[in-house]
Amino acid sequence: MFSVGEGVQEAIELTNHGFFERAYTPAANAIVGTVAKVTGGDGQSELAIQRFVKDNFLLISFMGMPRALPLPLNIPFKIKRIMPLFNVLYGVEEIVAFMITETLKFGRLPEMVAVGSNGEFEVTKGKLYLPSGLICGLLGSVIFQPENAGETIGEECWISISDFKMFVSELFGRRDLVDRIMKFYQT
Repeated sequence: MFSVGEGVQEAIELTNHGFFERAYTPAANAIVGTVAKVTGGDGQSELAIQRFVKDNFLLISFMGMPRALPLPLNIPFKIKRIMPLFNVLYGVEEIVAFMITETLKFGRLPEMVAVGSNGEFEVTKGKLYLPSGLICGLLGSVIFQPENAGETIGEECWISISDFKMFVSELFGRRDLVDRIMKFYQT
């Protein structure tokens, strides 16, 4: 069985090798495992994933895309065919939750989504380009979740939170640490 820690470690290793797009699959699986722990369900409910993203959005945006806001952003391409409700302006939270659920369906990022080279959302040539750091924010939402306090990971894996570079094995479930770091930068 795939554990949250295994998903986090695989995503970090892929990211460290520059495979940002491939890192979304294990990250999405780690999110499902975390959502299952938080809700007591199977973790794959679109509504539960949307709620998880919304509840953790401050952390996701702080760690993964501090320059990407504000949105909304009109999505004028293939996503509308998959999800007709995207015909209106949607915010970042909805786009991130949609990207996670679609990654789970396809086992990879959907073909109309890619990772950009900067820290912003972009719509270019029929594709939605995600901020390059978004994967870090998603992993942070999993790592610091109190329900993941018992997870384990290889000792060589680390993650950066602003100016702080920390070993992930020491961070599982430690929401208090990331809250202190975010507070430090907000003052």
